[in-house]
Amino acid sequence: MEMNRGARERRYELRRVRIAALKPAPYNPRKPLKPGSPGYRRLERSLREFDCVQPVVWNERTGHLVAGHQRAAILQDQGIEEVDAVVVDLPLEREQALNVALNNAQVGSDWDAEKLTELLGELQALPDFDETLTGFDERDLRELLLAPAGPGATMPDKDEGGRVTVTLGIPAALWDEVRPALDALAAEFEFEIHVRLPRA
Repeated sequence: MEMNRGARERRYELRRVRIAALKPAPYNPRKPLKPGSPGYRRLERSLREFDCVQPVVWNERTGHLVAGHQRAAILQDQGIEEVDAVVVDLPLEREQALNVALNNAQVGSDWDAEKLTELLGELQALPDFDETLTGFDERDLRELLLAPAGPGATMPDKDEGGRVTVTLGIPAALWDEVRPALDALAAEFEFEIHVRLPRA
């Protein structure tokens, strides 16, 4: 079949499948969510509120679940028997590459912090709207919106190690100028700095 320039042959279909038929990929590098953990509770709540609006991905050739392990497990825990799946037919090595690509935080873009903060602020200002439906909990929202931890509080929340996380966005053009000052601060106060370079 001759295809137009730029067109691709469709290699998948959307199908309703039984969750019990979806074998978790034994190589899946994502850590499974434990029932009761914060991540599990957030995803469980999202699935109850919005349903599973993003299909899982299943490779019919191997029987492996390629993407959606967490969603499938939680839906099964909820007693759901079937789920929408994007069904592919791939050899194992291409399935594995697809698994990593679909789970890779480096594929896609980062949040636009200003737009995210503005949008979350708008949702928070709505009467009778629960902004934690976004998947951010109250602590996340306080940190994103730079709000204090409670009435009259001035100190941000700390993690289990007693650290306060601060995120700086430094224009690449200023990095060489700013880096010595950050190094000096880190040395003086003995804190960690993690640097993520912009993508090329």
